[in-house]
Parts: sequence; structure tokens; C-alpha cells
Amino acid sequence: MEISLSKPLEKILLYVFNYLMGLRNILLVISSIIVGFCLSLYFQTKQSVETMNWDEYKRLQYNEERSHSLSDLNKKISPYKLQDFIREVYERNRFAGEKTRVMEIGAGNGRVLMELRKLFPEVEFYGINKEKTHTFYRRESYILTALKFEIFNKIEVEQIDLPYVIFQDLDFGQRIPYAQNKFDIIFSQDTLSHIKYKFELFNEIMRVLKPNGLSVHTDVEGVNIYSKGLVLDLRDAMGELRRKGIDIRTLENQQTIMFKKRDYNAIFPVSPHQSIPSNLGNLSQELRRPEMGYNIND
Repeated sequence: MEISLSKPLEKILLYVFNYLMGLRNILLVISSIIVGFCLSLYFQTKQSVETMNWDEYKRLQYNEERSHSLSDLNKKISPYKLQDFIREVYERNRFAGEKTRVMEIGAGNGRVLMELRKLFPEVEFYGINKEKTHTFYRRESYILTALKFEIFNKIEVEQIDLPYVIFQDLDFGQRIPYAQNKFDIIFSQDTLSHIKYKFELFNEIMRVLKPNGLSVHTDVEGVNIYSKGLVLDLRDAMGELRRKGIDIRTLENQQTIMFKKRDYNAIFPVSPHQSIPSNLGNLSQELRRPEMGYNIND
């Protein structure tokens, strides 16, 4: 026995069916876009030399003052060398069957990261830059950096995994977009002077460092530390912080600091004179970069 439907009901059912099918197709497209986007973020693939837009890069010039090298960094962290720290951690992790991960804050054109990639092909390197406004700060442009400074040749650079690069403004207590206990070593060169809320950043670094992880930072300027109403120089301030359980010190270059993550829950016991603004979007550049004063908490 056949069931007959009225013409209006057939039209309604046909409309609903077509609507659902269209909705399904839209959802499939949206899902594909989302999956593709997530994969592109999670797996940053190698960029071939042949596929690069060379004309775009040839028209631009490096800022030589900002193009710091590994040698420049090592002079500032004397008597140590960054590659010695990495080698020690790598050998320890290799014996334990663990990955070694190193991150540079303010990686710029990637010169230091590419020099380290040459020395340590098995280590994972990461970089953070503030924004994508500079073409040379993009991940694929690290290929040009490697060629310009003769770190790799064209054949070699096609065979390596480039360092991972993300873009995030880490001032004003912004979160480092990685999970806790991920990195063995975190370093920066000529970057901390551009960060207003330095100790908030240090606490984020402490969060993403592995236990016994090491962090080294050069050119630390523009911060006043107070104890009982007195301004302390950086060495005295580091001494106060060590007495409060932070494994930190200045090096021969007093603008270079080094700290380790000894205590799993360690944080820097300081509070800023100025509270972090709730609305950061309307701040002028001048207000974003005044000297920052901190009180060492009792």
C-alpha cells in the first residue's frame, strides 16, 4: 500500500531535505578549513629554496644592528657559551631518550637559530617574534638568512627542518603560547630592554622551562628594583632574589642574567610599581615603554 503525500507537504519535505544537504556541505567545508588551519599551525613544513619569492627578499635590506650572531651572544654571556649549554643538555636527554628543545625570544631574522641548527641538527629550535610586520622575521626567510651569512649552502638548507616560529607580544604579562615544562633552554639577546614587565615574562619562562631548565638573557636594561625603599643595582637585586629561593645571577657582563628552574613552583617574588593596564589596545607607544620599577616582596 503506497502512502501518498499532499503536494504542499512534499514541497516542504523536499525543501527541508535540500536545506539539510546544503548545511551538511557547508559544515564539511568549514571542517576541512579548520582541520587544514590547525595542521598548518601544528606542523610547519620545510620551505624549499626553489619555491621562495627571491625578488621579494632581494629588495629588502637587513638591519645590521639587529642582526646579532651566536658569537655576539657568547661575548655577552662570557665566560660561558650557549652551544656548551645545549651540548650538555642534549647529551643528557639523548641518554634518557628525550627530545631537546631550545627557544629564542626575539629571534629576529633567525641568524642565531640557524647557526645553532647547523651545530645541533637533532635539537628542536623555536623562535618568538613580536609581529609579522618584517618580512625577514618570517620562518621561511630564515633560509635567506642562512645563505646570506653562509651558514648553509642551497643544497644543505633544503635538507633541514627550519626552526619553528610564532608571533606573540610577550609584554604586559602576556602568556607564552606553549605548555609548561616544554623547553630545556630559553634565551634572548637585546630583547629584554624592549619588555616593560620583565618579571612577568620571567615567570612565564619559568612555567614553560623543564625542571632544571636554564634561561639566559643579555642587555637587561630599564628596570629598577627596590628593597625597603632603596633602589638596588642589578647584582644586589639578584642577591635578594637568591635569598628568596630564585636561582639567578648576573654574569661578568652585568647586563646579562641567568636563572635556572630548580623549584617546580618557583616564581619571582616581585611586584611592579605600576599595575598592568586592563585595556592594552589604547596605550600609546610612549606609555608602553617607560622604565619599570619592581618591589621585592617580603
